[in-house]
Amino acid sequence: MTNKVNYLLFAFVLIIFANGCSDDDDPIIENEEEVITRVTWTLTPTDAANETVAFSFVDADGDGGNAPVITSTGTMAANATYDAVVSFANEDEEIDPEIMEEDEEHQVFYPVSSGLNLTLSYEDMDSDGNPIGLLTSVSTGDASTGSVQVILRHEPAKGSAATIDNPDAAGGETDVEVTFDVSIQ
Repeated sequence: MTNKVNYLLFAFVLIIFANGCSDDDDPIIENEEEVITRVTWTLTPTDAANETVAFSFVDADGDGGNAPVITSTGTMAANATYDAVVSFANEDEEIDPEIMEEDEEHQVFYPVSSGLNLTLSYEDMDSDGNPIGLLTSVSTGDASTGSVQVILRHEPAKGSAATIDNPDAAGGETDVEVTFDVSIQ
C-alpha cells in the first residue's frame, strides 16, 4: 500500500510540476513601443502674409521594404515666425495621445544643419516642467537651405543638457528619426 501511495503522490507532483512549466502563458509586455510610420510637421505663420508650410514623412511598410515618401508644401519665408506642431502616427492610430499621456517619458528634438538660418524653441511642457516638443516656435533668418531632423526619444534624461537640438545629451531610445530638407526664401 505504501508503494501505491508513493506512486500516486509522485504522479500528482509530476502533473502539478508539468502544468506549472507550461509555455501557454504569454508574458505581459508593459508599454510596448509603437511603430511610427508617419510624421507630419506643420508650421503656421504668425503673420498672415506668409503661407503655412507642411512637411510629411510616410513609410507605410515600416523599416525595410520600400523607401519612405518625404514631401513638403508651402514656402518658408525669411525673417518670419511660425507656430509649429509635429504629429506621429502609424497605419492604425495617432501616437500623439500616448505621448501626451506619458509626457515625462518623451521628448522631441530638432537638430538644425549648419548654414540653415532657423531656430526653434519648445512651447509645451510635461507635468514636471520639462519640454515635450510636440509644439514649438520656429523663427527664420535670411534666405538659406539645409535640413531639420525631427527625433522622438523615449525615456530621455530631460534636463539642461537635453536642449532642443542636442538629443545625444538626453540619451533614451529613438522611436523615430526623420530629416526634412528646408529652404528659406
